[in-house]
Amino acid sequence: MNNILLLPATFVFSFLGCCLVIRMSKGRRWLDIPNDRSSHATPTPTSGGMAFVSVFCIAALFAFRMEDPGYNYILVIFLCFSVAILGLLDDIFQLGIGPRISTQAVAVVGILAIFGIPVFPFPGFTLDLGFMGYLLIFVAMLWFINLFNFMDGLDGIAATETLFILLSIIWLTFTDGSEGLTTLSLLVVACVSGFLLVNFPAARIFMGDSGSNFLGLVLGVAALISTTRGFTTIWVWGILAGVFIVDATYTLVKRMSGGETWYFAHRKHAYQIAARHLNSHVRVVMFVLVINVFWLLPLAWLCHRYAGWGAVLMLLAWLPLLLLAKKLGAGE
Repeated sequence: MNNILLLPATFVFSFLGCCLVIRMSKGRRWLDIPNDRSSHATPTPTSGGMAFVSVFCIAALFAFRMEDPGYNYILVIFLCFSVAILGLLDDIFQLGIGPRISTQAVAVVGILAIFGIPVFPFPGFTLDLGFMGYLLIFVAMLWFINLFNFMDGLDGIAATETLFILLSIIWLTFTDGSEGLTTLSLLVVACVSGFLLVNFPAARIFMGDSGSNFLGLVLGVAALISTTRGFTTIWVWGILAGVFIVDATYTLVKRMSGGETWYFAHRKHAYQIAARHLNSHVRVVMFVLVINVFWLLPLAWLCHRYAGWGAVLMLLAWLPLLLLAKKLGAGE
């Protein structure tokens, strides 16, 4: 990154923007009122995500004017911002699943048109799925945007997960000539860190759908940049995001098998059950961080070094997470 002052400025403005949203939320419809599905006990300002999303978009436009990332960054920023705006409107007006999914689908199609899709490495060969690959990645990105929203149910958990994933990717790809990816990742890290100052337990503000949907998509963008340009593989991303992917997917399958509507709010995720057992958001977030750093990150490093064995390593990484979700009774 050419302008070293941009990152601290982004961090500070993100924090100040979140503080402004907290002040403006009084007496407005931006409060998340607790109900029987909530993990918080007091009305808390939501849509704080729009503060760090807005700061990110401005910072990214400024950074990429000086450092061309090699793709249509203006369109990428617009698509990510559009998803955040729909999330904000859904936070305020409860738009329903239709407009939200439609907007996300259009954004994902646009992102795929810009970057294409990666190949899937296996021992001794790589698999290019062609058109079926586009369908697979389209569904995966759409699901990741929504699962990130589903997993944003405890103070600080979505923000710390974002920081872990992106800082890990920066570390793994730092020497591979991935300046554009590093710049994008560092800007998101700076924005989310500013937000985390007022979101870590006990949270003074939530990111809302605007923030979680944006982060789900921008992580997908970072994944496509890194995998289509050969900096790392899709298996590495599957490992690093394993806690969120396994918990959300296992819980969804269990709920749907019981006849529940998949997009209705609930408190049946493994992390939510753990928070009730421990009576603490902090302990759960710290436990997730321990899993990330001491289990998933070493496996991601191995996967990065030995790409052909990535699918095996990813399944190995997910197996204990799946057993843990089952033991906690996720989705039941």
